[in-house]
Amino acid sequence: SGGPSRTRLRARRALRHSQVTMFATALTSKLAAPTALKASAFKAKVNAGFSVSAGKTIDTDARRKAMKAKQEADRKKAAAAAQKAKDLAKKNAEAAKKAKAAAAELKKKKEAARKANQARYNALNKTAGGSSKLIKKTPPPQIKDPFAGREKKTGGGLFGLFGKKK
Repeated sequence: SGGPSRTRLRARRALRHSQVTMFATALTSKLAAPTALKASAFKAKVNAGFSVSAGKTIDTDARRKAMKAKQEADRKKAAAAAQKAKDLAKKNAEAAKKAKAAAAELKKKKEAARKANQARYNALNKTAGGSSKLIKKTPPPQIKDPFAGREKKTGGGLFGLFGKKK
């Protein structure tokens, strides 16, 4: 009742603790920062083309050169492929042109042959006998007459059934 309450004591203790922590952090950063800066500046001067990543030292200059060389090789490969494709397309175009010319020549020959056959057919129609000469005829079949050698009966037919009987 005469002294500070329990809550007030807790608040003071928390305030004191945070002040100590802040002082320690400030002290550490004042001491550590210049050393870290000096170390990083020194490291940057000594190893200009290197970087350390996950415990491995990487030669960034050599890596950059390797990447450039790879890009150049890829570019050359792509250019060679493009040239090859262009040559192939040209070759195919020439082959297609030849094939088209050959097809046109064949068409002309077929048309000429068709016209010659048409002329031959028309010439046949103008001769005696006309187109009937073109029809293949087979001779009639040779059948032996079954009634050869028999006498011919007279008065035959159906009227013999209904007529007067003798």
